[in-house]
Amino acid sequence: MKMSVFFLWLMVGFSGLALPVSAQIATPLEVPDLVFWVDAEDVNGDNTVPADGATVSTWADKSGNGNDLALEDGTVTYLATGFDSINPGLEFPPGSRMAGPNPFAGTFQNEMTVFFVNGTDVLTRNFALSLNGTNRSTNIADGRFSFHAPWISNAVFYDAGACCGATRLQGGFPNALSETTLYTGLNDEPGFRQLLRLDGQAFRDDATGHNANIMRGVHVGSLDSSFPYDGRFAEILIYERGLTLAEVQDVECFLLLKWKLPSAPSGCAIDIDVVKTVAVFNEVSGVDNFSLPGNDVTYTLEVTHRSGPAVDSGSAFLVDTLPPETIFFNGDADGAGPETTAIIAATDAPLLVFDPLTDIGFSNLPVAPNDMSECNYTPASGYDPNVRHICISPSGAFSSDLSDRALVISFRARIE
Repeated sequence: MKMSVFFLWLMVGFSGLALPVSAQIATPLEVPDLVFWVDAEDVNGDNTVPADGATVSTWADKSGNGNDLALEDGTVTYLATGFDSINPGLEFPPGSRMAGPNPFAGTFQNEMTVFFVNGTDVLTRNFALSLNGTNRSTNIADGRFSFHAPWISNAVFYDAGACCGATRLQGGFPNALSETTLYTGLNDEPGFRQLLRLDGQAFRDDATGHNANIMRGVHVGSLDSSFPYDGRFAEILIYERGLTLAEVQDVECFLLLKWKLPSAPSGCAIDIDVVKTVAVFNEVSGVDNFSLPGNDVTYTLEVTHRSGPAVDSGSAFLVDTLPPETIFFNGDADGAGPETTAIIAATDAPLLVFDPLTDIGFSNLPVAPNDMSECNYTPASGYDPNVRHICISPSGAFSSDLSDRALVISFRARIE
């Protein structure tokens, strides 16, 4: 998320603060049986994206199954701020399409759950997303598995293997045209479940399910000149199982936080916590000091991203307010140790970047600053009693995955 969509402000004092934990996923891989995953924030699958406006010929599958999408016709373009002038997206103008292999084990599949985020620019006779190639047959033996999102009539159609009567889920599109929208389609023949959800909310469902032909693979964008999709895609996920409602909501929470924050339901939050600890600083090895006036202590802040999508550059702002009985030390924080700076940082978040010259600020204000622009005080060398707040704003992406990711900051102060 970019700064204008999501702003994380954490304040910690002497005792430390742990933010509330929200049970959710850090990555779609946490929900079992993911077989396909493409993401406009990671087009190449290696945490990189094309240049703004560049043509995209391959959209990498991040599920680990190698089901990449390849350009089949027209031109697909990467737009750095294609969604809401903030988030990236792939633009599919009329006549453009990408396709990939069948991500399932067989040619028929009677359980699957599909999620995708898109924005449709023009009402057309579109087949926005299909799981059986360009097939638009109505025959259940080899029919369409498609989403009209929305159709020229401004209705949403979900056809899980056939069309267009009792097998179809449909309804009037409730959003504005081109609005960022999350679609969830579930087909579960063994469980007698079929549902279509929009933006994390119930939309249409019935007590059926279908054994769908999916041998022609995943298709995104225009079907042909008669069915010219015109819009953008942000992310697509396919599971080879009918997920439980709780699993569906976990994935929807992840996607809404990432692409449509205002629609994220209550209790759906990025989980980042901060813990502050203090230890006596011993300058001379073998000589143990105590937490007494005149001695130094080392404060350590551990900021951990436990779940939810990545927090991007400029979105995290951390303020640590020093206790009134301490004085910040602007010097070599670890003394005879290997570091030479006043602020020591370490992280195991591979995309997070910390540069003390740009990502650390100081404030002498009586109240905590609200952003880095208020952290413009320049500390004097040595012990500076005017430093009251330390501001931290790392760059890069603070992502989480199947393991917790943390940023650890430490500095030194003297007890008065």
